[in-house]
Amino acid sequence: MANTNPTDKELDQKLFKEISYKLGSNKNLVQAAGGNTSMKIGDSMIIKASGTWLKDTFNKEIFVEVDLKSIKNKIHKNIEDNFAVDIISKNSLRPSTETSFHALINFKYVLHVHSTSTIANAIYSDSENLLKEKLGNEIVFVPYIRPGFPLTKLIREKINEKSKIIILENHGLIIAGDDINETYDLLISTHNKLDVILNSNFEIYENKDGVNLANYNKKTAEKYDIFKTSDDRLIEIFSKSFYPDHVIFLGPGVPFFENIDYATTFLSELSFKKLSPPPFLIIKKLGLFQFENCIEAANEMLDCFIEVLIRIDLKKEKKHLSSQQEDELLNWDAEIYRQKIN
Repeated sequence: MANTNPTDKELDQKLFKEISYKLGSNKNLVQAAGGNTSMKIGDSMIIKASGTWLKDTFNKEIFVEVDLKSIKNKIHKNIEDNFAVDIISKNSLRPSTETSFHALINFKYVLHVHSTSTIANAIYSDSENLLKEKLGNEIVFVPYIRPGFPLTKLIREKINEKSKIIILENHGLIIAGDDINETYDLLISTHNKLDVILNSNFEIYENKDGVNLANYNKKTAEKYDIFKTSDDRLIEIFSKSFYPDHVIFLGPGVPFFENIDYATTFLSELSFKKLSPPPFLIIKKLGLFQFENCIEAANEMLDCFIEVLIRIDLKKEKKHLSSQQEDELLNWDAEIYRQKIN
């Protein structure tokens, strides 16, 4: 009689997928196609595919197996690559844009998330010192650089063989380990230590109904009231972008207008130039408006932005992405690919 008991490898993969699903189902950790997880098995690595969603772990094929030895060799030689030739699995998926740093980190499991509490604490001018005060000096803080191979090279300069908690400035959190449950617990613990809501009682302008903007719908749920705030410190950062996926799915900041006439003129100019309208825009006193054909990924990223906003210390000096950094993301081939499949 054939042995039907699962092998250790199968059990490992089952647990890995369960954890990946849990991460993908928590919108304060992963939004849309953001975040990625990996598991090393000998000379190969299983990693989330580019543009796939971790919450789809059990209803879609979202993982790719790649040649770990080959990828490590490319990293050693400083070769930037999309690793398409290193795919072992028989599917049409493409490895994550962040495959190289997963391969670089010498732990069996690597979990990368866009934790809202981590992002909110990693956008200040003095974030490194603040994070070490809260989490301990053993964490690794990596200054902002474009995701992909540039980020991998910078991580390589910063980590050692014991580094398990890596904070990416204006980006997110990486947790590594050799036990999947311990790695997940460390991720949750790190997120929770940083998770403090600071801006729940902001002043807002009185609601005004009956305002229409062509092709846009006003967002009326209570959580969107933050965009009707009269607090200039919040208003100042609405049109800034603080992390890569904000730029990719919402554009470089959410456009803010003093009145509806300015918004209408702006949209008319975009139409004349045959440019796509932004998925969201904000009009002072009126609040947030959503484009009628807004994709799900943009909705998730807008909600992520709200969660970050309510966790930001408005008194501290903040670092947003520069125009050059935004352009670098929007013109990056890997992110253009990811946008197309979302």
